[in-house]
Amino acid sequence: MSPQTQSEPTPEGNDTVSELQARLIAEQKRHHEDFKQFAYAVSHDLREPVRMIVSYSQLLDRRYHSLLDGEGAEFMRFILEATERMDRLLSDLLTYSHQFRTFDQPLESADAEAALAGAILMLDKTVRESGARVTHDPLPTVNFDFAQLTQLFRQLISNSILFHGADPPRIHVSASETQDAVQFSVRDNGIGIDPQYHEQIFGIFKRLQGRDIPGTGMGLAICKRVVEQRGGKIWVESEPGQGATFHFTIPTV
Repeated sequence: MSPQTQSEPTPEGNDTVSELQARLIAEQKRHHEDFKQFAYAVSHDLREPVRMIVSYSQLLDRRYHSLLDGEGAEFMRFILEATERMDRLLSDLLTYSHQFRTFDQPLESADAEAALAGAILMLDKTVRESGARVTHDPLPTVNFDFAQLTQLFRQLISNSILFHGADPPRIHVSASETQDAVQFSVRDNGIGIDPQYHEQIFGIFKRLQGRDIPGTGMGLAICKRVVEQRGGKIWVESEPGQGATFHFTIPTV
């Protein structure tokens, strides 16, 4: 009896792999649709009643403020601050849920200098009021979503302005190329971040400064999701009082 020989892969086997890949993509699209439905629920079903509370609280405050004693006025302020913060949280949660890319979604060429210019324009009022100065080296064109790249620059620059030190914010954006990626860096002269929090700050709702500084704690989580969805990574190098440099990579292969 002759020994059995190992059979070669058959075309049917290749077809099976293709079918599995197709089912995986279809399943991911289904989850994407679930995320979109969730986003709609957040933006409409949850935000609408919160906005109603905000509107009527403001109306009550304007109409009856003179009738409130000191304690009553303080209670009203707490209500307004809490509901306005909830609206911002829901807005950022909606943005976070939209950062989802399917396997078959094509990438596009994005001019990083144009994206940075767009981000600075969106922050024009904040930049002027803070006395911030944003400079940059020549920046390349990369395979990325232009709107998301603009969002990344906007969030990182906004953070640098928000957490500035005694001097006006000074922010510099640069880029360098490695063998398989472009690395962008956003450096500032702000208050800096203790190394023990370098990972924590990218978590959802993580706020190191408490409620003294405005924000929802979602900004860097959104940045992390955007970068990692595109196959890159994001991290920070910083020490207290030494400013911070945020780096993120965009793969080129």
